Amino acid sequence: MTKIRLMIVDDHEVVRLGMRAAFELESDIQIVGEASNGGEAVAKISVLDPQVILMDVQMEKMDGIEACREIKSRYPHIQVLMITSFTNEEAVMASIVAGASGYLLKNVSRSELLKAIRHIASGQSLLDPQQAQQVMSRMTAGNISTPGEDLTEREREVLALVARGYTNKQIAEALYVSEKTARNHVSHILEKLGLSRRSEAAAFAVEHKLVPPQKHSSDDH
Repeated sequence: MTKIRLMIVDDHEVVRLGMRAAFELESDIQIVGEASNGGEAVAKISVLDPQVILMDVQMEKMDGIEACREIKSRYPHIQVLMITSFTNEEAVMASIVAGASGYLLKNVSRSELLKAIRHIASGQSLLDPQQAQQVMSRMTAGNISTPGEDLTEREREVLALVARGYTNKQIAEALYVSEKTARNHVSHILEKLGLSRRSEAAAFAVEHKLVPPQKHSSDDH
């Protein structure tokens, strides 16, 4: 029997241990390795040679979506299954665009997770049942979300400043708000975009042209 070579990528050790326990008794699945973030996963692939990667969406250093994009560009034959603790439609869309074969919530049952792994290992695509109908209908209709469309006008201003390298204190000064308010705006932006780091938000803003040409202050970076 040819076993499915599986790699687990999650920044929480307890989660990785739990997933490993879910797969170790399966005769058709071989866990070839683990990684705690996307960057580590990308670096280990050439040695571990996984067939399927179970990838957390939100991680430090390099998130799952960015890692998926990098992996699929280098190793298009590898199937990536995104898994997350929360429902985020924009993250689902970003995962699909990045080349993921599926997207599941972490509260799925063990049997559902095993079925998903085997499903994508055979080369088929999979979406979480809660997301599939809406996402697929939008893609079929060509009505794909504009990146960052659910950000408020103020959040777009904050994102533009993040992209220019502003700290929370500098954002607060530029927009005449408290530093706590600026920090909260940044947190909300990361949550809405399905990202975990300011640098990722900055890259997202530049990539999707969300940084307006005008400057907010004379000392703009």
